[in-house]
Amino acid sequence: MTLFFKPGAEAKFLFLLIFSTFLAGLPSCSVSGDSALLEKLDNVLEQKDTYQGYFRDRMSVLKDVLSEQTDLEQIYSINRRIADSYIAHSFDSTLAYLQDNREIAHRLGDPSKIIDTDFMLVKLYVMSGYNVEASDILGQYDISNVPPSMLGSFYDVSHVYWGETMAYASTGVPDDGKWEKRNAFRDLLLSVTPEGTFEWYDLKREEAEAAGDMESTRAYALRMTELSGENTHDYAKACYFYAETFQEPGSPEYEEWLIRSAIADVMCATNDYASLNSLSRHLFVKGDIDRAFRYVADHCMCDALSYNGKLRPWQISRFFPEIEKAYQLKHARATRVMTAMIVFISALVLVLLILLLVIFMRQQILDSMRHKLQESYIYIEDRNHELVAINSRLVSLNAKMQEADKVKQEYIALFLSMVSENISKVRQYKNHVLKAIRQGKTKALVEEIELLPPIDEDISEFYKMFDETFVNLYPDFVDKFNSLLADGAAIVPKGDDILTPELRIFALIKLGISDSSKIASLLHYSANTIYNYRAKTKNKARGSREDFEDAVRNIE
Repeated sequence: MTLFFKPGAEAKFLFLLIFSTFLAGLPSCSVSGDSALLEKLDNVLEQKDTYQGYFRDRMSVLKDVLSEQTDLEQIYSINRRIADSYIAHSFDSTLAYLQDNREIAHRLGDPSKIIDTDFMLVKLYVMSGYNVEASDILGQYDISNVPPSMLGSFYDVSHVYWGETMAYASTGVPDDGKWEKRNAFRDLLLSVTPEGTFEWYDLKREEAEAAGDMESTRAYALRMTELSGENTHDYAKACYFYAETFQEPGSPEYEEWLIRSAIADVMCATNDYASLNSLSRHLFVKGDIDRAFRYVADHCMCDALSYNGKLRPWQISRFFPEIEKAYQLKHARATRVMTAMIVFISALVLVLLILLLVIFMRQQILDSMRHKLQESYIYIEDRNHELVAINSRLVSLNAKMQEADKVKQEYIALFLSMVSENISKVRQYKNHVLKAIRQGKTKALVEEIELLPPIDEDISEFYKMFDETFVNLYPDFVDKFNSLLADGAAIVPKGDDILTPELRIFALIKLGISDSSKIASLLHYSANTIYNYRAKTKNKARGSREDFEDAVRNIE
């Protein structure tokens, strides 16, 4: 079967065919609902090294200040600040500064500093999965041997310890009284925590959650987000707890607040976090396998290993193989699809090459025909231009002929009028002379002839008639004639004269009389006078002297 296309449609058809085939073969992917926030998170993760650099710069400043100190109290205080900053960034660094502080506290013999450092070590150990080490330190203390000023800290560390060991028990369910102990220490801690603070709302959130009051839990968590500065460590924690109140399937709020928490963690240079891990699981369930795998492989696992705690790598390892397997299966499937597509497209390209060859041959024929048509068009255009030029010349000649006819008519009428008038005058004068001779009045006739006016008056009358007739034919001859002369050389008639002798000479040249002897005879001048007038006027020409008389003849 032969296909026919309009010129130019073949390329469009081939492009649409290839493009639609390529799109049909692309593997489909799920797109998360909150794409703008996810894109922001991706951008923040790309700049993670920058935020880590800011954190290292801050730590470097503190370390520089620490290196200049000799007072143990000051060293202890700065060590504690550095440990507080490192607690979510590096387990090893935090442990090193706390152990250094423990030694300083013993050297100072300050029990409160020893207890404070031990409590920080318990928090560090239990939150990093070192439960045995945390238990060994915490087991040294109870309400009876903790100073009253440190009871709040004791309630806090005990609450954290029992909460963490309960949440991450190997069985996955509360046992051995951990639940009751956590709740008991939470209540004690609530009694000494100022109402309305971030910590107070956190404890109330936990209390409401334990009681199954999800509405109050959500309200307390939301209040925590409002009390904390955006993109701070507290904000990341508050957003995570708020997100946990929206775990029903398909909840957009759950994803949104996990993303906000993860963004804050990255901007705070946190390496020990939960939000990005939870977000990865959520995206994996939604079908965004590529992004889930990238978050876990490129960030979660790397940051957990960098932190060097036990708990977070163990948590990630529980679901990482599942994500990795799904990721590999997806890309293996995509590879098979791409292989099939490559084979199909290769076959399609072969067919298209054949079609292109046919189209190229047709195009060559069309180009040849178009070239011939173009040549014909150019030939016709040339002939048309020639006809236009010929027509223009004919129009010009016709105008000149009409002008010549008008001049002839005017001067024939003038000539006939003058001849007729002269014949009448001659006849009258002949009769008058004959009558006088017959009557013998010859003497009176001679006297009469002698009294006749001079010939100059007749010549003047002739000039006047010629001037009036010529100016009637060419009203602006004098102005156009003077435009051919140089500046200041214009010829202007004086008195009652319409034309000057020079203008009459060139008026006759305009009428086609170029011979000086003929002009002299008509104007009753000598040939030499006519020659001098012509030469003198041509010397005043604005342009070429030789072309001056031709320019006069061409005056319209």
